[in-house]
Amino acid sequence: MVESNSRKYRYAYRILLLCLITAVLFPDLAFSQVSLGGQRVGTASGAFLKLPLTARGAALGGAFVAVADDVSSIGWNPAGLASISKKGAVASYVQWFADIDYTFAAYAQPWPWFSGSVGAFFGSLGTELDETTEYMPYGTGRIFTFNDWVAGLSLSRRLTDKLLVGANIKYVREEMGTEVGGPVTNSWLLDVGTMYYVGLSSVRMAMLLSNFGPELRPSGTFTGLADGMTITQSYEGFTPPTTFKFGVAFDPVQNELHKLTASLQMNHYADNEETIQAGMEYTVRGLAALRGGYDFNSDSMGLSLGAGLRAEFAGIDGSIDYSYSRVEYLGDVNIFTMNVSF
Repeated sequence: MVESNSRKYRYAYRILLLCLITAVLFPDLAFSQVSLGGQRVGTASGAFLKLPLTARGAALGGAFVAVADDVSSIGWNPAGLASISKKGAVASYVQWFADIDYTFAAYAQPWPWFSGSVGAFFGSLGTELDETTEYMPYGTGRIFTFNDWVAGLSLSRRLTDKLLVGANIKYVREEMGTEVGGPVTNSWLLDVGTMYYVGLSSVRMAMLLSNFGPELRPSGTFTGLADGMTITQSYEGFTPPTTFKFGVAFDPVQNELHKLTASLQMNHYADNEETIQAGMEYTVRGLAALRGGYDFNSDSMGLSLGAGLRAEFAGIDGSIDYSYSRVEYLGDVNIFTMNVSF
């Protein structure tokens, strides 16, 4: 038994060491365009995968990768899913600007024999546009839709009392006006996350590599005229919105009445410049929470605020969370989330 535990710890620390090396080297190896900054905007497909999924994480300014400890972890850092002790489900509605709506739902349950948890999730984004032409600028009467959706499975494990690891495998599909001949893109992508409690009070650090995988290439062909000839070509593929995140969180106040959590996070995007996010969550008796966060170095996002209420009845824990974010020039973003565990 002692030898088995020793091997287990050696294996865990090897994984942690690999993650730390990745944290240092990966941004420069995987994203060779660091100096281009905002010039990378629009170079990736599947941008909806970067949207905040649930109100709690969004209210912290997105600085949630090292805080994730409930079923919503499946969409923020799958390693945090290993923290749950009950079956649970989450449903979230994101009211984005420009009449864009995003819905997300997930279910997870512990796997005691595996020292971890397993889960499944689904997300769908959609909007409608009126078809217009040069001769009918006010609309032809036809409406076409843009639909993006993602579905996947999640697996997490607690390797030691300090180290948690997790991964998502997901199928991504984008339908861009298929009613009027628009293309479809699809791909399989991977998320890999870790969370490590350093042993100093409640301090933990977390790392996440999300949306890693092959290109999303639109299906079909397009036909154009060049020098009097008709040319048919395939669409070019676009890289997924691969993102590397590193976060640190701790609880400066934690007792029976009050809990205060602070978090800080760095994000490195394949299709944008780096951002830093920070957030705080104050909880009273585990029943009511106030949250706030800020997204630094973002050209549109900034302050986020939110609140949550929790109640227990007949062995079922339930909570309702809300977050508000202001997007400069575009409008407000409201997120409503419901959680249950049983």
